[in-house]
Amino acid sequence: MLSMSNRFQMPSTDAVDLTGRTILQVVPRLETGGAEITTMEMAAAIVRAGGRALVASEGGALESRIEAEGGEIVHMPVASKTPLTLWRNVGRLARLMQDENVDLIHGRSRAPCWSALFAAKRTDRPYVTTFHSTVHDTPQAKVLYNSSLVRGQISIANSHYTASRIEAVYPWVKSRLRVVPRGCDERALAPENFSNAERAAKRAAWGVDEDAFVVICPARVTNLKGQHILLEAMGLLKTQRQPHLICVGSAQGRDDYVAALKRRASEIGIGNRFGLTGLETDMPSAYAAADLAIVPTIRPEPFGRTIIEAQAAGLPVIGSDAGGYRETIIAKAPEDGGTGWLSEMGNAPALAAQIDAALSMPKAGLSKLGENGRANVLTQYTRNAMCNRTLNVYQELLK
Repeated sequence: MLSMSNRFQMPSTDAVDLTGRTILQVVPRLETGGAEITTMEMAAAIVRAGGRALVASEGGALESRIEAEGGEIVHMPVASKTPLTLWRNVGRLARLMQDENVDLIHGRSRAPCWSALFAAKRTDRPYVTTFHSTVHDTPQAKVLYNSSLVRGQISIANSHYTASRIEAVYPWVKSRLRVVPRGCDERALAPENFSNAERAAKRAAWGVDEDAFVVICPARVTNLKGQHILLEAMGLLKTQRQPHLICVGSAQGRDDYVAALKRRASEIGIGNRFGLTGLETDMPSAYAAADLAIVPTIRPEPFGRTIIEAQAAGLPVIGSDAGGYRETIIAKAPEDGGTGWLSEMGNAPALAAQIDAALSMPKAGLSKLGENGRANVLTQYTRNAMCNRTLNVYQELLK
């Protein structure tokens, strides 16, 4: 659901033929972040559309998956932020583009986007950028540095919220903005993929009873994602039911925050109903074992991929009333097409009231929210829709 007027252009989801075209994506590393996963998904889409997909990167865990989809990796020190390397990367990228007859270059991170910009100018090739992260309006030095992400002939924003923030900070790019929301693999997340036995097995691995109510928080374990707010809310619940809270995500070395969460869970008496599972390699099965998904971020999410994943898995959701969540969560009653709740950011009592509402709702109502959520994703947020929208951006510049 869009809470703001749809002022920015969204490309078509129609299929595109890229036969004979070579597309170069530039991303610092190929680990498991949003930009990297989208790079992998787009490499596969380019190949399926008949094109050739090159990826300039320092490499990483996703290399083999990109190559398995038909993409080609070109190792290059594009993660570097040193001025000399950035300038040398201009020449490296330009030579690559000329040698491999690249038709279009797509930059996905701040430092390499500067190199890609000047390589595109040197070779007279179309240039696309994607703004994956938070749009900062201070300090001015950072605003200038981040402007590499909006210097494409077309610049892609991952939500209308992100586009509105880009317009506010860089008003001169408005006509070049296109909104391409993130997508997810709706087929892998389909709830019918999992049997009751498989759900029970996942819960057993978490130490949770088969008939317990499970709240999942699918997010990196960090203060910004608000797990501490969710814990406080769990301690304020008024219903008699005693849900389990399972936080699924890597803490990435934030040991102090993890220790503080565990300590607080014990203090408020839910230590035996609180779990931190770490990095999860099978998110579809994790969603399938849950009853409600909550991500209470303490600052606006540019988009928020896990909320659409949870909806694709048929779960009702609660997210902070800010940023991209206002577009992806339909905060209405089940019978009116609702998919969940929007909660005031940083307000644990308000979040507790919404969790209580979910716990008190008849099973049929929760199921309807989940059904509506999956329909919401199938309409707007599939991986195929995201890829086709991006391919249509390429087509716009290649005509």
